[in-house]
Amino acid sequence: MDAATNKQEEEEDIPFTDDDDVGEVLDVEEVEGAATTADYSNNTYKELTSKFTTEDSLDIDTLQQGIPDKFYILSHASMPSGGFSMSDIQNAFSPEEIQRLKLQPENVTVPAALILLFPDHFTTQTRARKESRKRKILLHKGALTDGKFDRDKLKIAKVGDRVVPGFILAVQARMEHNYSESANHHKEPPFHLPVVYEDDYFALVNKPEGIVVFGPKGGGYGRMTVKSCLPWVITPPKLGVVSVLRRPTPVHRIDRGTSGLLVVAKTKPAMVELSRMFKERKAKKTYTAIVNGDILEPKDTSISNEEAEKLGVCIGDDDDVESRKRKWQVIDNELEDQNAVTVWRRVKQYTGIENARNNTLSMVELKPKTGRYHQLRRHMAWTGNCPLLGDKTYDGGGPARLLRENGFYLCSNKIVIEHPFYNSSQGRSMWEKVKEVEIKKCNDHKENIRIAEESDGRVLVYAEIDLPSKFNELTDLMGENSSAAAECKDEVA
Repeated sequence: MDAATNKQEEEEDIPFTDDDDVGEVLDVEEVEGAATTADYSNNTYKELTSKFTTEDSLDIDTLQQGIPDKFYILSHASMPSGGFSMSDIQNAFSPEEIQRLKLQPENVTVPAALILLFPDHFTTQTRARKESRKRKILLHKGALTDGKFDRDKLKIAKVGDRVVPGFILAVQARMEHNYSESANHHKEPPFHLPVVYEDDYFALVNKPEGIVVFGPKGGGYGRMTVKSCLPWVITPPKLGVVSVLRRPTPVHRIDRGTSGLLVVAKTKPAMVELSRMFKERKAKKTYTAIVNGDILEPKDTSISNEEAEKLGVCIGDDDDVESRKRKWQVIDNELEDQNAVTVWRRVKQYTGIENARNNTLSMVELKPKTGRYHQLRRHMAWTGNCPLLGDKTYDGGGPARLLRENGFYLCSNKIVIEHPFYNSSQGRSMWEKVKEVEIKKCNDHKENIRIAEESDGRVLVYAEIDLPSKFNELTDLMGENSSAAAECKDEVA
């Protein structure tokens, strides 16, 4: 292996936070074009998108064109003909700010005018300046003509521009979205990335093994990242959906060697809400792995379905009687002095396997309660004493080296997650309008994907994907190879 390749592998194994196999949570501030956590967390959808509209989407035909194309004006306000009252200025700004910014009733800066004209939205100078620098504010020099903006009098406002009586400030937002702009000049996506589920707010994609979600800051993977491929495969939100990200963005990361479900945000509010769910461990994920050895299921670490549910993991379909009879195992061992909990159980066992520990391989179902760096891989190797098949980092070497040819066997194949928009105050009204269509669309076209309203009113998305072909190829080989005397049996506790 050359030095460059080895360096890339080392960089991939460096955690950004404390998550890896179970989905690393990204800081919203890292996302280009996204709102910061400070701007948007713990706010209503109306505040997340804009305080200038109470709608989840807008009819573009009713809006006036902004600058540049694809931007539309949401709201506007004019400086009074007699200027602002001095008392309003003094209430909004300190004496030092009034002197420094040379604020007068008939002559103020753009950020100061925003605070005075839109006090509910622009509550600080920092917020007003930030929105101005993002080219979201327009300045119209003079009155409107029949309620219409004159393009010759309209410009993108700068922080240093002055506003005088009769001038109008307008707030605009991008409303038309075309992800192909992010695809540069390439005509084909760099690799196959199946879309499992998507709507106007978020999507689920099936990340293939061997592909990183984000490349390192210094480069090194070129177009071979999930982020670079998304603009080709994700459909932009319909016209009028507000606060759309310039490009669809993953909200967490799974390891390069792990395949499976990855959650992608399309809008800024969805980005914040989905990131919060992962940070608070409300996104319930299930992994399937093949481990090297006859993994034990001790009675003293065994828990029931009910106990597993209390830990906050999704244990399966309530109607599956046989599944609910099954016992689970719990690993509660700290990693780097942090709490780390994995709920798991053995699904199948394969015996008579050459070079395997005890001549046995086991298929296991893993449900992480926490998300620590390489948690699943380390818990299986260190606590279960059965590392993932093909995991060169933790398999201990020896005969296990002969089983590394196809990489390690770990797939994020199930997820249950709250919908990031339909559970918001504004999203509820939209859900009532579209739920029959959305439910039918999933039922008609996606065998293992469904969206449903639970008895407590929450709208959840359930997704399950098939395991990668290498899982099936391995199990078929073990089941058919008589020389290996491979015996496959379901384990029922």
